[in-house]
Amino acid sequence: MNRESNSYTFLFATVMVVVVATALAFAATTLKPAQDANIQNEKRQYILKSFGVNVARDSSVLAYRKYIKAEYVFDANGNEIGKDAFNIDIAVTKDKFPVFVTEKDGKKFYVIPVRGVGLWDAIWGYVSINEQLIVDGIVFDHKAETPGLGAEIREDFFTQRFIGESIFDKNDVLQAVKVVKGYTGGENKEDGQVDAISGATLTCNGVTNMLAAGLKPYEKFLKSNKK
Repeated sequence: MNRESNSYTFLFATVMVVVVATALAFAATTLKPAQDANIQNEKRQYILKSFGVNVARDSSVLAYRKYIKAEYVFDANGNEIGKDAFNIDIAVTKDKFPVFVTEKDGKKFYVIPVRGVGLWDAIWGYVSINEQLIVDGIVFDHKAETPGLGAEIREDFFTQRFIGESIFDKNDVLQAVKVVKGYTGGENKEDGQVDAISGATLTCNGVTNMLAAGLKPYEKFLKSNKK
């Protein structure tokens, strides 16, 4: 075959496309189990970190088994419908709400996943709530928030503001926790408010909306387990 001909060029290009596509498909299939395992371990890390247990990704399975004592799944009305909470992806499943019951240092906590929308894309988090319905810890992450602004929601200086906040008001009404621009309440932990990140108003509004909507399905469960 004449290597200078158009037919040779077309045939060569076709063969290369097939070879590359086959190689990519093979690599994707081969690597998928490892990728799935990494995603699951990262999820375990989020859950554990929410109540103060920081472990490496490859240690997350053992730590999860140690600290997580029970799992529950609820419907939108707060009724229990299952126990396989870990395999519920709230980014996909909109009518099932998982909660993780954990014990650390003799204390019980309820870890609740939340998900919402920031300025540019998805934001998510895990809220650890103690038996007095006070925030014991929280972690946030995001897909595409602005570095130095909205992306700061994942930093400790911001998440520590939530610790000690009551998610119910004095009348036992769910207030979640609001992120307020120019908050002047100081160390008041009863009002369910924390100071926003300067220059990240829309992302912080997204956090407020995420917590309000994300905690609502658990109101019945939390009230019934309050001590």
